[in-house]
Amino acid sequence: MFKPPDIASIQPVARISPLLAVDAIGGTAQELTDRATQFVKGQDYIAHVLSKVGESTFNVKVENENLKGTILKMDLGTATKTGQTLVLKFLQDSPVPTFLLASAATEVAESNTKISTAANLISQYLKQAEGDGMSNRFVATTLVSHNPSNPQVLAKDLQNSLEKSGLFYESHLSDFVQSKQTLTALRQEPQNQNGTQLSGLLAQQLTILENQRLAWHGEVWPRQKMDWDVYLQEHSTEGDHQTANESDDNQARPIFSEMTLHLPHLGKVSARISLVDGRMRVNILAEQLETLQVLKSKSVNLAEAIGKNGQPLDALTVVRHE
Repeated sequence: MFKPPDIASIQPVARISPLLAVDAIGGTAQELTDRATQFVKGQDYIAHVLSKVGESTFNVKVENENLKGTILKMDLGTATKTGQTLVLKFLQDSPVPTFLLASAATEVAESNTKISTAANLISQYLKQAEGDGMSNRFVATTLVSHNPSNPQVLAKDLQNSLEKSGLFYESHLSDFVQSKQTLTALRQEPQNQNGTQLSGLLAQQLTILENQRLAWHGEVWPRQKMDWDVYLQEHSTEGDHQTANESDDNQARPIFSEMTLHLPHLGKVSARISLVDGRMRVNILAEQLETLQVLKSKSVNLAEAIGKNGQPLDALTVVRHE
């Protein structure tokens, strides 16, 4: 027989409060927050304006391998147009992902040519460098050496200055992948330092690639500036290392180097060096007659020193600057 419950023993339950809505695991909001942390602070990104959703807000797709298919809603102002390409600099991920509108990429009307994301970014850097009046000549910001009287140490210091200039950063990245470069060394280059003007540095890198010429200026030792040019030449000019094998297609391209200093006691002095098939020619030029005589008297000692270091020397001349 069914027995009714003991009504007196049943107690009323406490008032049930409504549950607050939460994001499901893997929900859109949580996913966007997680993905935003994959942006690199200070890095530039190409973004495409997909559609307008408000007076000044737009749906924007930011080019990033980790954010494929993700669209962000951004307040870009009333001047922005659908279809526009932007350059955004990532500032922070908290409390919300924040970008700085660096510039709007130039659009070519009525053109079906498609430019890659990398090409667009390079174009923006070059235009920014041009607008900032950046020189194609690399200017060193740190002192090269404290040992001008020690040729071996000075040469090594000058080599280190070039290697850490950032001009060869991509080559060093390749070396790192092949375990020929350390991560510590890479982190010391300008590309990984705050405040570096990447637009100017990129313009200088592209100039070197296009012209096969490095133009350098800096303080080579305390209170002494130097201009230095290094370049490759397709063919030797008349009078430069004319040999029977010069027409050989497999012959190494001649390397030329020119250094110019304005010395406190000797005035303007330049050294022009050419290197072909491992053999060297040196041409020293002086502006002052007194300096010319001094350098001529020391030229034999210089030739002997070059030979002792194992460098074959074809010629050494000392002439006056024209």
